[in-house]
Amino acid sequence: MKKVILASVLALSTATVFAQGNQGGFQDPNRPAVHQKAERGSKHGGGFINSAQAVSKVAESNSWKDDQYVVLEGNITEQVGKDDFTFKDDTGSIEVEIDRRAWAGQTVSPTDRVKIYAEVDKSWNKIELEVNRVEKVK
Repeated sequence: MKKVILASVLALSTATVFAQGNQGGFQDPNRPAVHQKAERGSKHGGGFINSAQAVSKVAESNSWKDDQYVVLEGNITEQVGKDDFTFKDDTGSIEVEIDRRAWAGQTVSPTDRVKIYAEVDKSWNKIELEVNRVEKVK
């Protein structure tokens, strides 16, 4: 009986390691890689993409309304927290929050130009973006 239980535990732990695979995310060359658990439901399907939506600039952030949807193009320059990053375009930089699923399995470095699709979160004197999707620009 002990052998059967041990074999089952070994098989389940091996399957979990292989199931996690490449989750993607931000690759900061100045910080060591951190292994994180795969999120439940991290498989991504298709959806609607409005590529005609105008690209905003960080400099326009003072005119953004709370819960407004914006698209920005630039670089994610550094990780400042678990899900918090600094995004920079030609006009300035802003803090963004990017959950694991928004990476869609992509790995992004500070040299990669990306388009982020985000919702504005205004609170008191701080503006932060909650990113729904990160897309590498080719």
